[in-house]
Amino acid sequence: MQKSRVRLGSHLWAENSKSPRPNKKNYSKIIGFIVIVVLIVAGIKTFGGDNGPEVTNVPIEKAVLGAQDVKIDPNQEYVYTVQEKDSLFSISERYQVNWEEIVKLNNLLEPYLLRPGQEIKLPTSQVTKSQQFYENLKDKIYVVEEGDTFVSIAQKLNVSITDLLRANPDLDSPDFISIGQIIKLP
Repeated sequence: MQKSRVRLGSHLWAENSKSPRPNKKNYSKIIGFIVIVVLIVAGIKTFGGDNGPEVTNVPIEKAVLGAQDVKIDPNQEYVYTVQEKDSLFSISERYQVNWEEIVKLNNLLEPYLLRPGQEIKLPTSQVTKSQQFYENLKDKIYVVEEGDTFVSIAQKLNVSITDLLRANPDLDSPDFISIGQIIKLP
């Protein structure tokens, strides 16, 4: 007669020389094999195989949907050097130029990516308008710099302290101004 042990647990079974439990080593080998196959397939799809559809260049007039014909005088242009974080949209907003004008003037192709240091042309008349806007703004405000006091600002701009106070009624105290604060000019 063969002795067997009874073990209590989630299942009740008898242990003897012929164990009814499945072999755990076989399961781990199967799972390991499946993981390796999945990783190989994912690697091939990601790094190898087809590089995607071939890109073809389409003439810009056909590539821009809804584009209007933009008349540009090639004699009137300004060269701008692209800065870090600049985009076609940000440059067009800053200089109040239609982005399509910039594309046409520079023969840019989609997706219109600009690199820092790249030089692009902008219509001069538009740049002048933008510069005039900022020049006019400069005559109406002053940005507080390090070491400025209300009195020193008045002296620097050759205006009276009273006029400067009247132009800034929302100023709590002329003694407490901070760097970067905007002071309106009379």
